[in-house]
Amino acid sequence: MPRPGLSSSPAAGRAWSALRLAVAALIAVAVVYQFCHDLPYTLSASTPHAAHVPTFVANFFSFFTNQSNIIAAAFLAWAGVHGLRRRGPAGVGLASLQVLAVSCMALTGVVYNVLLRPDEDRGAGVAPFVGWTSEIMHVAVPIFLVIDLVVGPRARRVSWAAVLLPIGYAVAYVAYSLVRAPFVAAPSSGRSPWYPYPFLDPRLQGGWDGVFAYVGVMALGFAIVAALTVAAIRARAAESVSGSVR
Repeated sequence: MPRPGLSSSPAAGRAWSALRLAVAALIAVAVVYQFCHDLPYTLSASTPHAAHVPTFVANFFSFFTNQSNIIAAAFLAWAGVHGLRRRGPAGVGLASLQVLAVSCMALTGVVYNVLLRPDEDRGAGVAPFVGWTSEIMHVAVPIFLVIDLVVGPRARRVSWAAVLLPIGYAVAYVAYSLVRAPFVAAPSSGRSPWYPYPFLDPRLQGGWDGVFAYVGVMALGFAIVAALTVAAIRARAAESVSGSVR
């Protein structure tokens, strides 16, 4: 028989769906607060490169953390609404979005806490650091999504091809960051290129070999996390099918 879980209890499933919506709202609050906190520092900056609002907006949404949290909020909101409507297991589209959200947030949590926390990344480069939003986006949300994957309402089985979704997203993100960098001035100094993270900056990594070494290791870890996420969804979906047959 399948292990007891939220999927076997309608009341528990609805409660977890409401929790998903609450976490989605918390993410939205953190992202919006961070944006609204940083924007006044840009508007009041004394140098043209620091006061350029379009660059600030583009840079803000160029951080993998912000993108990943927006994806996570979209997944949790969709999953929460789906669960409250009691329409059965989530479909392939929602399950695929879960693969992307979990993979991105797991990478965000690991990379930040291992590589970036000592430097306390300053976001737009001109505003002071905000601790509570960082803890939500880099610690609390990644942990919740992993827990949600393991004990939350089950999704339908997805194919192994779903692994390609987060991998493709990561490749596109790195390509975007590297191609865009020479055309952007750093808000704090006015010098180009500007990279959203130090491990993408060849000036800080001893050249492009250092950058691609970092990217290669993270890509491998990302692929492993994506594969584990798909495996977990498939295993839990199989348990559900087995239980209904028996």
